Amino acid sequence: MKNRKHIIITLAFIIVLSGCDRKINIIEGSFTAINPLSYTDVVYKSTRDTVLISTFSGRIAERVNGQNEERVLINLSDEVYSMAFEPRSHSVYASTLKSGIIKIDIDKGKITDTLPLKSSWISDLHISKNGDILVGRSADGKNYLWNLRNNNAPILLSERLSILSVSGFDEAGCVILRGNGKYTFWNPQKESIEKEMTASGKLVSVDELGNMLLFSDKEFRFYNAFADSVSFRKRHQDWPYYIKEQDTIVRIPLQLSLTVGQLTDEYIFTSGVDRSIRKWSKFDGQHLKDIVEHKATISAIASSPDHSQIVSVDLKGGILFSDINDKAVNKE
Repeated sequence: MKNRKHIIITLAFIIVLSGCDRKINIIEGSFTAINPLSYTDVVYKSTRDTVLISTFSGRIAERVNGQNEERVLINLSDEVYSMAFEPRSHSVYASTLKSGIIKIDIDKGKITDTLPLKSSWISDLHISKNGDILVGRSADGKNYLWNLRNNNAPILLSERLSILSVSGFDEAGCVILRGNGKYTFWNPQKESIEKEMTASGKLVSVDELGNMLLFSDKEFRFYNAFADSVSFRKRHQDWPYYIKEQDTIVRIPLQLSLTVGQLTDEYIFTSGVDRSIRKWSKFDGQHLKDIVEHKATISAIASSPDHSQIVSVDLKGGILFSDINDKAVNKE
């Protein structure tokens, strides 16, 4: 799960902290005045080591672990906020500022379809595991659901469900909706509610067992599906601040907001405005490791389909591949 809306809101704060003197001019929803080269999202194209990245400047490119150069697939005259990869058709769905959702054949580097929005844009796209359904919620509070196997036909929610916020999918393909202090799991095939659970915080990631990673500003919560409760709550305990002139990191006793995170088989990875990635045990919440190679706020993080690797990108165009059971490697 991703949380780019929160990242965009905190960009001004990030720039002040990093000593950047660039002015922030947000015009008609555009964020390219901040840094058009910022990586906005990352998704895996293969089992590991090969990913697709997007930028505010509209570039979608392929990055390979260990290679410094990217292979540009397409340059759009638009801003790209989020992506969803569909491996069966070898296509990526890209959420843009002005053009709605664009489907791109990544082998040919061509746009093959467009899913228009009534207004606004979608900051976070989610695709079901089987690639059948694409969902997102626009910045003006409208839910969008498409049946990709039925000519992209819109999927309509009931009046009760339409007031909730689309937040992603679980392993079984249920659409997860948030609202009224609950998470609701709706089965689009049966058009029925499978379950409801009481939990607070924004859904950031869900694993194969139904465990959920929830963010609430500076705190994250691990919801244990088996116990049907939150097992623990944690925060980053300091800010590992990079001083460029001295090429060193100092730890400041400040707790900053969290932005993105990821659940893997055994671990929780969280990152935030402090530019670090923290590794935690899913079993007891023990803090295991800090990954501090990024020099800017991490904008997206994803785990590989083979469960061996995570990849993270930041707002200065940095990318980092990290082995889940080993140290971080290959900072570009």
